[in-house]
Amino acid sequence: MRRLFIALLFTTLTAAASAQDLRIDRGNGNWSPLSGGGCIGGSSCSDRRLRLALEDRPVIGVRFFAHDQVGTKAEGVLRVKIDGNTIDGYLDIPRKGEVFTLDVEELRGRYLIFEPVNDDEVEIRDIAVLYGRGSRSGHDDGHGGGPRGGDGPRGGSGRGGWRAYPRAGGCIGGDQCAENGNRITIALERAPVLGIRFFAHDAIGTKADGKLSVRIDDQSIGWTIDVQRAGKRHELDVDGIEGSRLVIQTESDDEVDIKDIEVLYGTRGRGDGPRGSRGEITHEGACIGGSECGGRRARIRIALDGRPVSSIRLYARDDVGARAGGELKIRIDDTILEDSLDIPREGRTFTIDGNGTEGDYLYIEPAEDDEVVVKDIHVRFGED
Repeated sequence: MRRLFIALLFTTLTAAASAQDLRIDRGNGNWSPLSGGGCIGGSSCSDRRLRLALEDRPVIGVRFFAHDQVGTKAEGVLRVKIDGNTIDGYLDIPRKGEVFTLDVEELRGRYLIFEPVNDDEVEIRDIAVLYGRGSRSGHDDGHGGGPRGGDGPRGGSGRGGWRAYPRAGGCIGGDQCAENGNRITIALERAPVLGIRFFAHDAIGTKADGKLSVRIDDQSIGWTIDVQRAGKRHELDVDGIEGSRLVIQTESDDEVDIKDIEVLYGTRGRGDGPRGSRGEITHEGACIGGSECGGRRARIRIALDGRPVSSIRLYARDDVGARAGGELKIRIDDTILEDSLDIPREGRTFTIDGNGTEGDYLYIEPAEDDEVVVKDIHVRFGED
């Protein structure tokens, strides 16, 4: 009987620990939990500050829960630092507690430090750090370009294309999701972002007022999103912005559940011209055709320098404008590879056989008078 009780107790504690780990990680993809926490400041806490060791990697976010339900006063204020650098000024800690998520401008340091500003107790727990993928100077972080132990994008890095963040999602905002905070933060690859897509719904709680904003670092992407009760897949165009973090944040006091987050990366560098080597070049693409993208005469032209084209890979969608009849013509000089490639409204990635065709230019142009968004073009050379 005693052995059964111990086994049941161990199972319960293990399940509780796993649930805690999931709660810290849920909705935060790449966050790395730090061991430590507790009561600091005032007369009731033995420690005057909390100091936690950091890895030698740039920090782009700090997340923790703090409350001021210790002692009789309600004047808890915190200062958060990385070594000697204060992050985001002073934080007023509410009596009932709150999840704080702080943006950090890629600071490296030995320690994350929490200090009370007033002579009042503050309890801190569930501390996590979001590490970046190297410094702005190009110094590698020593972990293969992604956070160690985190949830990096599927599909690797460096080649562009859509990257899925399968664990970066969950319920945020409102009263029922307060333990996850009001935002999802994801560490981005060192590459320009061309698109963001995710599914969101507002079928949690009694209200139906879910709203979201999306930004890369401090730059807003699109308008405030009104989240539908039944849910919808949202896709946002991004103009080749490079940044350290993607933030999806609630803009109202209502719960929103987010999943299936993906980011479309281009290749390194700015501008919309082709880049690459003798074996492959890439182009960021554009919106072409219709009245909203420059008319049927708008097209994408990529110089080939007479090299034989093995294949062309591109992403295209037809959700711009009211019509849904987008088609593309793809040719090398006067040799047509695709006469009327049907583009679905929700978008997909296409691979076109180049058949070793040689020519001066690759043309991607609308076959019908309808808008088509074309992105992440990869042209491979060779005769295989």
